[in-house]
Amino acid sequence: MIKDFLAKVNPKQKKNFTALRTSLLALPETEESIEIDEIEGEWCPAYRVRGSDLVWVHFDEHLWASIPVEPEFEKKVSQDENLDGGVVDAVKEAEDASGVRWARMDLDSDEEVDSLIPLLRLRHSMLIA
Repeated sequence: MIKDFLAKVNPKQKKNFTALRTSLLALPETEESIEIDEIEGEWCPAYRVRGSDLVWVHFDEHLWASIPVEPEFEKKVSQDENLDGGVVDAVKEAEDASGVRWARMDLDSDEEVDSLIPLLRLRHSMLIA
C-alpha cells in the first residue's frame, strides 16, 4: 500500500519522507498505515506506537508532519535542551483540532527532517514507557 501511495509523490518529497520513514520504522513497535486524516481530509501515512499516534505525514505543496501534543509531552519537550529550537517552538505553538493539540512541522529539507527525528524519538519513548 505504501508503494502505491509513494508512486504519486514528487521525488524531493519522496527523498525526505523516505529518510523520515526509515528512522520511524527503526523505532520498536512502530506501526505504519495509510489513512484519511479526518482534520485535513487527505490520505497520508500515520505512525502509531501501541495504538497511540506518533506522527502523521502530509503531502501537499509541502511535506509536513503533525504530532499530537499532550501536556506531559509538551513539558518534556520544553525541558529537553538537545532539541532544535524550531521544533520546541512548533510544539509550544500547537493548535487545537478536534480536542487534540497538534504541532505542525515542515519537512522540506534534510535539516528539517533531521531536527524532527529527536522529537519523535522522545515521543516514542513516552508512548513505549
